[in-house]
This record gives sequence, C-alpha cells and structure tokens, in this order.
Amino acid sequence: MTKTILSLLSSCIVLYALLILVLFLLQRSFLYFPSNEKLDLSQYPAIGLQEVKLKTEDGLELTAWFRRPNPSRDGNTFLLFHGNAGHIGHRVEKFRRILEAGYGFLFLEYRGYGGNPGKPSEAGLSFDARAALDFLASRKIPHEKVILYGESLGCGTAVKVATEHHFFAVILEAPYTSIADVAQRHYWFLPARWLVRDRYETLGIINMITSPIVVMHGEQDDIIDVSFGKKVFDAAPEPKTSWFIKGAGHNNLKEFGFDIRLLNYLEETRY
Repeated sequence: MTKTILSLLSSCIVLYALLILVLFLLQRSFLYFPSNEKLDLSQYPAIGLQEVKLKTEDGLELTAWFRRPNPSRDGNTFLLFHGNAGHIGHRVEKFRRILEAGYGFLFLEYRGYGGNPGKPSEAGLSFDARAALDFLASRKIPHEKVILYGESLGCGTAVKVATEHHFFAVILEAPYTSIADVAQRHYWFLPARWLVRDRYETLGIINMITSPIVVMHGEQDDIIDVSFGKKVFDAAPEPKTSWFIKGAGHNNLKEFGFDIRLLNYLEETRY
C-alpha cells in the first residue's frame, strides 16, 4: 500500500512538473491572441482613417491606421495600445464617438497582429510604441498633444511610455499591477508569478508619470479583477481620476458610456 501511494505521488509530481514546463515554454501563446484576419480599412470609409507604415528600431515595418485631428481639437491625438486579442479593426467602433468628436487617432497595430511581421513580446511592444511616437512627431504632433490609451494588456506599455515623456493624458482601461500577478490569480495552483517572462510591471513605475491619469475598470471584470485597477489607481500620482463602473465587465465599457465620460473629461482637462 505504501509503495502504491509513493508511486502515485511520484507520478503526480512528475506530471505537475511537466505541466509547469509546458506552460513556461508556451506561455506567450496564453498571453497573446493575435487575429489571423487581415486588416481591412475599407470597412470604415466614412471615418477618415488612412493606412500608414511605422518603422521600428529593430527593423520591422508595421501597418497602422491614422487620422489627423480636426483643427478644433488643437492637435490632440489618441494613441491606442490595444489588448491582447484580435486586431485594431475590432476597436474602431468602440472609439467611433471619439473619432466623430474630431480627435486624431493612431490605431497602433503590434508586431504579429493584423498581418504585421514579427512576434509579440514585452520588449517588442515597447519598440512598436516608440515607432508610433516617432510617427506622430513626424506629423508635427508632440507628446504634449498625445492622449495615451492603454486597453487591458496595453496598459503595461502605456504606463512604461508615460514614464518617459509628458503627455496630454494617460487613460488606463482595466489596468493591472503586473501580468505576473494576474497570471498567479488565474493559475493559483501553479507558481505562475515566477514563470512569467513578459511581466509588464506597472505598480512599481506608475508613480513616475507626470501626466494626468484616468483609471477605468468594470467592477465585474472576470479577466483582470477590479482589485488590480484599484491598486494601480492608489499608486498613481496626482492628478488622477478613477471610474470603477458598477455592472461592467472586461469588454463592455462602451455599453456603460465610457466614451461620453471620457469626452467630457478631456473637455474639462483641455481648459
């Protein structure tokens, strides 16, 4: 009986170790979910977006979508760092009201997404972000006119970029303390925190931001728990604003009028 128990225990330990190894080796497949669907700008003919090319420091050419701001917006332009799934085409409707209000918009498409070359990683997305800022600068849009928008995974890149320059505003939708913390919450039965390579640490650096910050988070978010957003907001420096939205989940903030609230906020910040 004792030998049987020891044998079963040994088998369980081996299987557990194999599970950890497989998850470690394949972890980026669990973090990044790029769509294989090719970007199709023709679906949005009335919005005024155009296809542009961005050059990264490590030699990639990325396709992105861009629209200049209307003169009434004083050059203010959104730069979107989207979440881990799909591609930028899936975000246009979400931001339609903001586009219709006349703001400029750069829908940055990451490496490995939307038909772009390369594979996503934390370091790679930082290169992509710098290429986006260089592009905006080449269009005479300075950092002070840029509104960084981080969506879920993109919050990590947005926070990192925001520590390096002063921007008009930094908007964080469903932010997290780190991807390692989120992974540990989901995979509580594994030492997930110690396995994560693309960590996107935000809690330790957010206090370096000098721009106005907005944190918005659905209180029923079952992907990135709202507790993470609250910790990020508590650590953020002033000036800061929070919208913890009752009833909202991870992907439905538009149903709760986040865009109207954001437009009102930007009008107030502008003056």
